[in-house]
Parts: sequence; structure tokens; C-alpha cells
Amino acid sequence: HCDANPQRAAAGVRCADVAALLPTREQCEAARWRPPSAPPSASPCKGTAEEAALRAAATEVAPDAGGELADGEGARLGKEAPPLELDLLALYFTALKVLFVSGCLPAASALVRLLEPARRQIRDLHLTLIRNENAYYCCAAMLLTTPPPQPADPPLAPLYVAGDSHALSPSWRVVRWRGQPRVLAPVLVTGLKLWHLRDGADFFPKANFEAAAASLPDGADVVFAFGEIDCREGLLLAVERARYRDLAQAIDTVVDIYIRTLRRLAARRRFNILVHPVPPVLPE
Repeated sequence: HCDANPQRAAAGVRCADVAALLPTREQCEAARWRPPSAPPSASPCKGTAEEAALRAAATEVAPDAGGELADGEGARLGKEAPPLELDLLALYFTALKVLFVSGCLPAASALVRLLEPARRQIRDLHLTLIRNENAYYCCAAMLLTTPPPQPADPPLAPLYVAGDSHALSPSWRVVRWRGQPRVLAPVLVTGLKLWHLRDGADFFPKANFEAAAASLPDGADVVFAFGEIDCREGLLLAVERARYRDLAQAIDTVVDIYIRTLRRLAARRRFNILVHPVPPVLPE
């Protein structure tokens, strides 16, 4: 889209400006963590001045990036912005989400520096149709204000974190597990409720979950962190609609779905599974 419409702009940021910051697949691969079992990168920019420039782009992101707008910022309301402008902003924000989850952090940092002044021109984006894209942008931008260390050489083995948006916050940090340093690699499944994993369900988050699991190697170590969306917007509503006798029955139902799904993955894919407690639900 950006290549076909280089002069199209949102909040003063042209498609051409964004496209100029997006790395090729090879450049992104050269700048991200890889499991030790992966073959050495065949990237033409590996070890070159081009790769060094890509890493140098990961300079400090402003400490307030992704945060709430200050008094006097946001001259326009999001609901007053033209729909096509909001759509383009959503595309920009999604590009940051993809770069962050892919581990291409230098390019992600550079994109935040380009987009943050534009985001701050428009107030209340969380009340528009691009509220989800805005939320992911803000989350990734805030995480990049404290960038993780550069990839280790040789690369650290990944400890995968499969989850909804909560998989982002630990991403690319280094922990010690069973005495060994491991890098936390996100496996994002946007918007997944445990209820979506039930047998016979055909809602797209389930297909996304299955594709994400299929992307992992057999025998992978995986932390699963789902369930917050059920607690925030699924369980209570289902009880209010008399789908269940009470909240306890609703919880038992989705926990059973979760356990059966993970047991199947452990049996079929030999995953070493860890289950993260459901993150606390924030009041909305």
C-alpha cells in the first residue's frame, strides 16, 4: 500500500516516510534473536555497515512514548478525523506491532520516533474504530522506552510466551530458567479467549492460535498466558445471560477447555508447557 501510495499521509506522516523505515525480511532476521539450532543468517547485510546502521537506529525512545497526552496536546479529536486517515494510522500502528513481535526492535524504535509526534496530534484514539491498533502501538512504544539488550552471540535459546496482548510485556527480555539464560520470545494470538478454543468453534482467533502453535518447533518450551479476556468481558456477561448456573460453572467450563487444549499440544507436539496465572483484570 505504501509503495503504491507514497504521498498519502496521516497526521502529516506520509506512506513513503514509513516505507523508508521498514526493513526487508533479511534485515529484520539479521537484527533479531534466533534459536541456537537455527542456521547462521544468510542475510546479505549480516555483519556489514548496513546491519550496523540498522542496529544504530535503536537509540533511546522518548520516555513518554505511547503514554497519555498532556494538556494542550491532541488538537483534533479522533472521532473528527477522516476515516481514511484513521485507517492509514491503523496500518502504521500495525506495522509497529509486527516489527516488535518479530523481534526487529531497531526498526520498531525508529518507527516510534516517526509516529509518536503524529499520534499526539489526535486525542481520544481509544474511542475510535482503530482503538485496538492504537492500544497495541502504545503498548509496544512504552516497552521500547526501556529496550532489552542486544541479541546474544551466540543466540540464546528461546522460552516462548504464547498469549494475547499480555505476551508483549515480557518480550525479548532475558530470564534464567533451570539454570540457563533464555530469551522470552512472544507468540502473539490477538484477542483469543479460552472460550474460542472449544471443540467446534470456528472464530478466527482459534485459527490464529492453531497457526501460532504450528509455527513452534516440536519439543518447544512454552509459557501459555491466556484467560484475561474471558475474565474481563466474557464470563460475567455469559452468566448474566444465563448461559451458566453461576460464575463458578463458567470458570470451570473455560478452564476445562484450556487444559484439554494444552494436554493435546503436549501429547502431539511434545511441548514443555508452563501456564502463567491469568493477569489481573483492569477496570474499564
